[in-house]
Amino acid sequence: MENTELLCEIPTSVTPRADIINDLLAQLDNEQDSDIRAEIIRKLGEYPEPQVIKKLWDLRNNLENESDDFVQYEIKLSLHKVTNHPSINIDFFLDNLEVFQSKDNNSQAPKVLIDADLIEEFLLRNQTTLNSEATRVMGLVLEGKINPYIGEMGLIKIWHNIKNLKSQEYANLLIIELLSKINVGQVNLKDIDLEKYPNANLKTAIQVEIARKYSLAGIITIRDREFIASGYPFVGSPSLFLQFLGKDTSPASIERTLKNLGKAAMEHEKEKLNQLVENEPQQNLFFEDNLLLFQGWKIENFEILCANNNLTAATVILCNTKTQKRYTESAFKKGLSDALFTAFNEALAHLVEVKHTLKSIYVANLTSGQKGYVTVKAVVEYDGKEVITIHTHENILKAYFFAYVKAMIAVYAPKEYHPDIHRTEELTYLHKIGERDFRGLNFSQVNLMDGEANLSDAKLMGCNFSQANLSRVNLTNADLTGADLSHANLSKANLTGANLSKANLTGANLTDVKLDENNLTLLDGTILTNTIMPEINIEISGESRLEKVGQLLKHIDPKSQSRILAVHSMTDSIWWDNPLGQKFWEVNEELIKREISIQRVFILPEAPTPKHLQVIQEQLNSGIEVACICQEKAKDIEGYRWDDTNLLISENLSVPRNSFTARRIMHGQTETHYISYQTRVVETDKSIFNALWEKSEKLSTQANIQEQLANLNT
Repeated sequence: MENTELLCEIPTSVTPRADIINDLLAQLDNEQDSDIRAEIIRKLGEYPEPQVIKKLWDLRNNLENESDDFVQYEIKLSLHKVTNHPSINIDFFLDNLEVFQSKDNNSQAPKVLIDADLIEEFLLRNQTTLNSEATRVMGLVLEGKINPYIGEMGLIKIWHNIKNLKSQEYANLLIIELLSKINVGQVNLKDIDLEKYPNANLKTAIQVEIARKYSLAGIITIRDREFIASGYPFVGSPSLFLQFLGKDTSPASIERTLKNLGKAAMEHEKEKLNQLVENEPQQNLFFEDNLLLFQGWKIENFEILCANNNLTAATVILCNTKTQKRYTESAFKKGLSDALFTAFNEALAHLVEVKHTLKSIYVANLTSGQKGYVTVKAVVEYDGKEVITIHTHENILKAYFFAYVKAMIAVYAPKEYHPDIHRTEELTYLHKIGERDFRGLNFSQVNLMDGEANLSDAKLMGCNFSQANLSRVNLTNADLTGADLSHANLSKANLTGANLSKANLTGANLTDVKLDENNLTLLDGTILTNTIMPEINIEISGESRLEKVGQLLKHIDPKSQSRILAVHSMTDSIWWDNPLGQKFWEVNEELIKREISIQRVFILPEAPTPKHLQVIQEQLNSGIEVACICQEKAKDIEGYRWDDTNLLISENLSVPRNSFTARRIMHGQTETHYISYQTRVVETDKSIFNALWEKSEKLSTQANIQEQLANLNT
């Protein structure tokens, strides 16, 4: 043990930190004695430095080489200490890539950029169609048949998402694992000519630049549609890549498949588009024939004249259908749409006080060729609110003008505005070119039944998706506040992080809707404030159940006249002092501050302890209505046994379909749990709670609790 004592006496004030670490690492490599090795490893745990973390990680991955259990314990403990240190984050790893990246990467396999979103699918989701495809692609990576790369921004995104879902330590360990297997591609934004990517977002442009810088064979991503505007041909989704790869997974076959992905993707898109156009009837013909405006006025005629002096002349004629009175206005501008809109505004000024502002207007090609249809989206601001309209036409000028005219009707005569029922391609193609805002539009007949359909981050507030087919659609982080999703098919859709506040989900098909790594429906990462919920019942157990219940309670709208009815079988008096109990108590306190009433029945043992009384007193003092009943009495109330049951009912008096109940029931050594929005279950649990409340002893803060509970058993 002499060496151990010498080790502990290294004067840190004299020897530089780097020298200390190098000495410890050198001693560890040469030391065979288990006690001394354990001491060195414990000492290393005090230094959260790159070479220390890498060494501890390597030791952890080779625990079978350490015969001493105590040494194995010290390896795990020290790795926990260094990776849990506040300074160890994604910036730390990016600054020390040379330490954590594999130095012996001599792979001859095709170099491929694997999108971070695909890696997240592989790491976090349960078995779904999308996940199984991601798993097969990552399987090729782990088998060494693909030499993988990831962009720096993607790695940062993964770290932050894992940190938020799990913990910083978990995220750090995962990044070390990824860095040992995947190369990080880095580009300087200053070196990217963004003019080459006018229609692609920055994230996509960076990934293309990485692929070109490192001479990668291609990119595999679940966001393949976003790359269409980048001009980079070697991009494909996991499903498309695997479909064309087939059974031959040799490196040569992989490289050949990547080279053909661009052509394959274009043919795939063309085939789907042709089917959509063939099956969809042409709309808006009635509007075009009549060009009705409002208040009995219509657009009788409009025309454009382009001259050689760079000016465009536009004329608009409005006619009253009853009196035949007309207003004719003209304008001269450099741009076609500018001239036409100005002339129309001047004619419109005869009917209303023009106060709107045109915020933006976008066009998306729907079909190729000289007769291809185009869709235009107009965004107009009026009185602090935005109005969005869409129009599709084979004449691009009419598409612009009619979208604008519809916006004017919606602004100045909202009662006369009849929104179009928009087609599938109008939604998907506008989203593809980067448009995300579709609030208030009617998509009740869209059919997006496609594993690659992407509406992530879209603003869909107040949209009508009733009876729409959204199966497998990516709605990650979409804002669906107030949307009508009644009777929509949302099976296998990705709603992670979506905002469903005040949405209507009545009758919606939620089969296999994926929201988190536990495959839970509409509970995690999704805002459900006053959502009209479907009749769903979800079995969910343990700590996860309480976390989801807590999340749902946090989203209760104080204006909804909600109340909480709860039963807690307090055989374990210290539960409320555990981290889980404390976290749940914080949710209770937050509800009380928001003036949401809580009634709670405690089921107590025959001889309550001072700790039981302390918990009850604290909840009474906070404003919770408390009642207590003896465990023996609770064994048979209304023919039901309550002594082993925990229950919480969130009753929403404003939106009854938003009410839910959560239960945990003990059956000997087994438990059953659920969270239910089924009306029948909620009403049954509420009825049983009321019976239990009536038979329980009501407590008061004005009297001694011990005295109130004295006759609990009688």
